[in-house]
Amino acid sequence: MRIKLSNRLQAVARQIPAGRRVADIGTDHGYLPVFLAVNDISPQIIASDRGKGPLSQAEQLVGLLSLENQISCRLGDGLSVLSPGEAEVICIAGMGGMAITEIIAEGMAQARAALRLVLQPQRNVAAVRRFLADNGFRIVAEDLAEDDGFYYEIIAAEPGEMQLSDLEAEFGPLLLSCGHPLFKDFLSLRERDLTRLLEAMADNFSPDSMARKDQLEEEISRVAKVIAGIDEKTAKGSEK
Repeated sequence: MRIKLSNRLQAVARQIPAGRRVADIGTDHGYLPVFLAVNDISPQIIASDRGKGPLSQAEQLVGLLSLENQISCRLGDGLSVLSPGEAEVICIAGMGGMAITEIIAEGMAQARAALRLVLQPQRNVAAVRRFLADNGFRIVAEDLAEDDGFYYEIIAAEPGEMQLSDLEAEFGPLLLSCGHPLFKDFLSLRERDLTRLLEAMADNFSPDSMARKDQLEEEISRVAKVIAGIDEKTAKGSEK
């Protein structure tokens, strides 16, 4: 059976070094663990979820492919399903950024014993980056994936020290420096969404709305400056 991952999960899988024991926290249907197994990326995978329904679907898929010796399905919250060091790579994908930071904070012993965390927050990505910097992790890789018009940020972090500026926390230290082919499109969509939100608030003059509009204008300005920096680098590159 061929397992085809979404662009989002493919980007997550690319950040998993081959030959490592992996835990997929919040596995849902178990597609990522099965992909890692059938493609010989990981020798042992733990697929966990706190929901009985999703985990049951993952178990059915694992059973259908006779992968029970390679994939262990576990019901439980966050990293509580792991012993420290049991997983060399911990993946947490498809959750809000605050949920991801809570999972790591509550399972810090397991997180620090891993060689790598692969994270894909749905929102509040800056908060995830700041949390990593504040808790003894450094970002070693960042990626972007596009699925059905939505963009997703993927972060790989390992134990270590890292200093982040506000701009790096918001946009990603490596995305800012590496020239990712999707970065400008990702930022342009963000700029359009923020601008539409600002325009929708045009006739609202309550104190809270005015403060929110100021925040939106500042964020739009920051995004525009990053886009301008990308355009400048592109122009300089074409001159060479």
